[in-house]
Amino acid sequence: MKITAVGGYKAVGRNMTGVSLDKKTIVIDNGIRLDTLQIYDDDTDMIRKCSKEELIRLNIIPDADRLKNVVAQVLSHGHLDHIGALPMNKPEVPIVSTPYTVEMARAEYKQGNFYAIEYGQDIELSPNLTVELVEVTHSIPYSSIVVLHTAEGDVVHTGDFRFDDHSQVARTNYRRLRELGKGNVKVMIVESTRVRTEGKTPSEDVVRIMLKDVLEFIDKGLIVTTTFSTHIERIQSIIDQAEKIGRIPVILGRSLSKQSKLAQRFGLLDLPQGTNVFSRANAIAKALDEVEDSREDYLLIVTGHQGEQESILSRMVNGRFQFRFKHNDSVVFCARTIPGPLNAASKYILETKLKSFGVRIFDNVHVSGHAAREDHRKMLELIKPEHIIPCHGNMDMRSSYAELAEEEGYRINKNLHILTNGADIEI
Repeated sequence: MKITAVGGYKAVGRNMTGVSLDKKTIVIDNGIRLDTLQIYDDDTDMIRKCSKEELIRLNIIPDADRLKNVVAQVLSHGHLDHIGALPMNKPEVPIVSTPYTVEMARAEYKQGNFYAIEYGQDIELSPNLTVELVEVTHSIPYSSIVVLHTAEGDVVHTGDFRFDDHSQVARTNYRRLRELGKGNVKVMIVESTRVRTEGKTPSEDVVRIMLKDVLEFIDKGLIVTTTFSTHIERIQSIIDQAEKIGRIPVILGRSLSKQSKLAQRFGLLDLPQGTNVFSRANAIAKALDEVEDSREDYLLIVTGHQGEQESILSRMVNGRFQFRFKHNDSVVFCARTIPGPLNAASKYILETKLKSFGVRIFDNVHVSGHAAREDHRKMLELIKPEHIIPCHGNMDMRSSYAELAEEEGYRINKNLHILTNGADIEI
């Protein structure tokens, strides 16, 4: 079999991998690189204004044309760095994922030929090649480990994961992972984003305690919280705590509105009766006018944790609504700054402006959705692959994974392979 590194093998983002067997290729993921995109335009709608060739040249989307004889596209989960390039690359083959991820992908690429499968349900992609999705925990519902069953052995692509045994929206299927590890896993393609971090990534339970501690501590002014729109478990935790402290939750922002409605459809988000969710600018402006007069009654959940210029939080700070922050209002960042100079600069500017209004800042009420070093070691012990290919990271991240794999007996260029975008390897 041949493994082709198309995107995500040089930096975090624009993930895409090809697996070829008997002159047929399966594509895993089809994402954009958000930090590069924001250098050129803060609005992700820009990707629909540029040509495909220009987006490839700017390192925003992967070059899917490197892959030949494609028979299927598989998606590991619904984050944009895994599905965001679908409308530009326009795959015409069947696109396979869980029902939840399919709905997210369909919103990006309405013309797609989608097939939704449940966990543990095999679907034949070509003769002697089937795909199975195995449930794993991450920071978005319905994340999957992609397993390709082939005549030459199994290919396991971990997607993005962490081991969270206390998640309220997902459960890692350890039993199935152990079964795979007792079989014939030819190669494991594994994300490497946080492998340099020692120990284990904490559970989302930790954030629930942090939120309780912070939100009960704030005793005056408006509370504004911000987090990833796809982090449904985090949004639920914020809403639950808002109820406990007697605040009315209000959700503001296009992406938060879209993701909240989808999560409600799948029974993953329970909003209190009367919770307002606004996505249009005029409705948001009206909601903020109401909040202005009785700010201590409300808790807002808004977009903008990275300081994005078109987010609701940045527009509130920059005076694009009638609303004005006041002394002793609080902003709680339930996300960390995604590594990169642009994100760091945007977040610094945002925080500086908030402080100028006398706003109190509570930062990093958050745990990562990505595996730390010992999570990775556990995955390796469960799967027991013959070969390993680290992905989804820059050279430092993937080299750090190689160090871990060598501790477990793997050897570089023998059964441990470091690829870069555009490279392939025969296994």
